[in-house]
Amino acid sequence: MSTLLAAPLLPALLVSTPAAPHAEEGDTPDARHLELTAENAGEQHPVRIRPHQSTTLLFDTPLQPGGVRVEGGQGVKVAVNEAEGMVTLLPTRAPPADRPPRVTVRFADGQVPGGVTFQLVEDALRAEHEVRVYRQPRSRESLQRQQRERAERCEAALAQARARPPGPCSGGLLGVLEAGLVEKGLGILVRELQSSLTQRPGAPLLVTEAWSYRAEARQQVAVELKVQNTSALAWTTEGAELVSAEGVRLRVTRVWQSGPLLPGGQARLVVEAEAPVESVQGTFLLKLGEAGGARTFTVRGVRFP
Repeated sequence: MSTLLAAPLLPALLVSTPAAPHAEEGDTPDARHLELTAENAGEQHPVRIRPHQSTTLLFDTPLQPGGVRVEGGQGVKVAVNEAEGMVTLLPTRAPPADRPPRVTVRFADGQVPGGVTFQLVEDALRAEHEVRVYRQPRSRESLQRQQRERAERCEAALAQARARPPGPCSGGLLGVLEAGLVEKGLGILVRELQSSLTQRPGAPLLVTEAWSYRAEARQQVAVELKVQNTSALAWTTEGAELVSAEGVRLRVTRVWQSGPLLPGGQARLVVEAEAPVESVQGTFLLKLGEAGGARTFTVRGVRFP
C-alpha cells in the first residue's frame, strides 16, 4: 500500500528526494496544463513518472480533507497539502506496466466536477515534474439541466428515426428472406466478441456484451454492442467508422440505437456495413460518434465470422 504523508512532512519529502539527473532528451521540464471539465473528469488522465523523481500535481482549488486515494500504489510515497491544492508523488520503484497505479483526488467546494483520477505510467525519458490542473467548475443544477437537454435531444432523434416509413420487409424469418439475407444455402454467421474487445479506460460507454454478424448472400456485416453509459451525460450515437489494422475502411450503411442512453442506463448499438468476403479479414477498430457533441467511443479487436 502507498504511503500517505501529512502536509507538514511535504518539505522533508522534497528535500529527501535524490537530486534529479541532468535533463535528457525528451524530458518535459515545464509544467503540463490540464483543463478539467465535467465532460472529461470521468477519464483516467495519464501522468508520466519515473523512480526517484518527484512529480507534483497542482490544483487551482483546495482539496477535500482525506480526499486523496491511491490504488495499487505500492512503492509510491504521497505528500498532500489540501489547503494549497498540492499532491506530490515520489515513486521508489517502477510500477507494474499491466497494473498502473491510480490516484484519485476529490475537491472541497462541492461543485462539478467533484474530483479527478490520474493513471501513473512509467516513462524514463519523458517523466513529468509538474502537472497543473485548471478546473472549470459548474453547479450541479447546471449539469443536471444540460443532462435533461441532452436526454430530450436523444429522445427526439430516436422518435424521428422511428417515425420513418418502414421498409419492404415484413419482419420475422420471412423478412430475412425478403431482404435477401438468406438464400440458396447461404446464411448469417455469428461470432461472440466480448473476449477479444479492448477499450480505453474512462470512455463514456462500457461494453457489457458484443457480437458480430456476416450475411454471406448480401456481403454485409454488423456489430452489435450492449453498452452502459458510465459518463455523467446522456449519449446518442450518430455516425460510425470500421477500419481494419491494414487501413481497409468498410462503408457503414446504418447505425442504430435501441433507446435513450442516460447516465447509468443501458442500450443496444448496432452498426451495419458493406463487406465483401476478402475485406473482412483480421481485426477492426470501431469508432462511434456522439450526436451534437464532440465525444467519441472506440473499441478495438472487432472480428467478423
